[in-house]
Amino acid sequence: MPHERVSCLAGTAAVLLFCALLTLFGTLTLGGGPVHADMTEAWAWGKEFQLGYDKHPPFAAWVAGAWLSVMPRTDCSFYLLASINAGAGLVGVWWLASLLLGPRDRWVAVLLLVLTPYFTFWALKFNANAPLLSTWPWATYFFVRSLLTRRLGPSALAGAICGLALLTKYSSVVLMAAMLLTALSHPDRSGYFRSLAPAVTLSIALAVFAPHIWWAVLADFPTVKYAASKTQYPFAMAKLHTISASLGGIAAGGIALAACRIAYGTCMRPMLTTLRSSLSDRSLAWLAVLAVAPFLLTIATNVLANVRVSSGFLFPVFFAVPVAFLVLSHAPSTAAVVRRLRICVTAVWLPLLLAAPFVDQYAVWAGSPSAAEPTRDVAVAATKIWRAAFGQPLRYVAGTRALATAATFYSPDAPSLIVFDDPSGSPWTTPAQVAQHGLLIICRASDAGCLAHATDMAGHDSMRYWDRFRSSGKGGARAEHAFSFTLLPPANANTMSD
Repeated sequence: MPHERVSCLAGTAAVLLFCALLTLFGTLTLGGGPVHADMTEAWAWGKEFQLGYDKHPPFAAWVAGAWLSVMPRTDCSFYLLASINAGAGLVGVWWLASLLLGPRDRWVAVLLLVLTPYFTFWALKFNANAPLLSTWPWATYFFVRSLLTRRLGPSALAGAICGLALLTKYSSVVLMAAMLLTALSHPDRSGYFRSLAPAVTLSIALAVFAPHIWWAVLADFPTVKYAASKTQYPFAMAKLHTISASLGGIAAGGIALAACRIAYGTCMRPMLTTLRSSLSDRSLAWLAVLAVAPFLLTIATNVLANVRVSSGFLFPVFFAVPVAFLVLSHAPSTAAVVRRLRICVTAVWLPLLLAAPFVDQYAVWAGSPSAAEPTRDVAVAATKIWRAAFGQPLRYVAGTRALATAATFYSPDAPSLIVFDDPSGSPWTTPAQVAQHGLLIICRASDAGCLAHATDMAGHDSMRYWDRFRSSGKGGARAEHAFSFTLLPPANANTMSD
């Protein structure tokens, strides 16, 4: 028991250090530019509590909204939230490993994940997928406890966290399907399914998810329609995208695999031999299913429903792989193995931390069309324009989605988002409220659709400004971007100006 307590304390300290260093890395690397548009979108939704939003279920937005309602609305706070979320997932993996492995193996399982981008680089983008990094490992931990003991407490907790995972992304049905396959392949499956445990897990999950179902029915299923739109891509394009994401997801574990080879040295070959023989052992097959089913089922959504699987779909799917590998290979995790892995982690992360101040944000957010936009500068400038024109706080903002959500985050007035091309997307306000308090519409100069909507909404009292801003960054060309600001004045604007 004392040894176990020391191990838990050391693990807690390690996770706190991980969260601090990942936050530092994110702030140093990405602090030169605005946070990703997916993050400002989560805040724009979360500040307006709803049971669902026009694109996704609500849990990620709830977390972002709750966190930033008590923490400073800054980039660093957002990166701290993302780091804590990743750290919580690693703690879940630690406890999952504790059901099957000794203390040293738990360290190995967690350290291997720290050497992947799933729980590090990619985790810094707190988008609609991000809470899956924490909910999936914890749901699986309580599910495995339920499977092994059939106790109702772990069964209920597994269901509750599965419900939260479904409230994060509908793709979490993949995790529940993987749990079902794991239970069916377990040697004591008959005892498990004869018990109340699976019924409790399923009923609690549905109870947690039920309010969102009620919302979706009343709102005419906008999130379901959005999810269905992800199956409308051309067949060849969806297949190519899925294959590319799958290969990238597997390749992302390359550094962890190399570190594992360094840590175990000459033991690696007999471990692989043992692993192959364990895969044919029916009493251990459920562990292999637990590890690979989330990935295979995710890929199956492309085969069965033409879903375009992106890297975001694969964020959480590999969390159980280190645990299963260590169990099935009978890995001899000595103190020397753990020490070598810690050296590998240090050798990878120390240079990254030292280089962080010199890394350009846009390279990290590569592939994002809005990455080079100075959305923070635009939000601040837009607020100044509004206050100078009307002498009152900015309450509502609309426009090009990335610019409008950035304004809700970076504007000192924290205005509410209006989805002006689909009013049902912002049910927290009414046309009467917008007419009363006015509206600021921010468009990219190249966004013809946004400019057309702004023109349609603009009355004879509206004002329009054009301005140009240079992208911020640590290096490279600083491109200039043009933006349009359309101001629909508040109802009392004339009275206040008198």
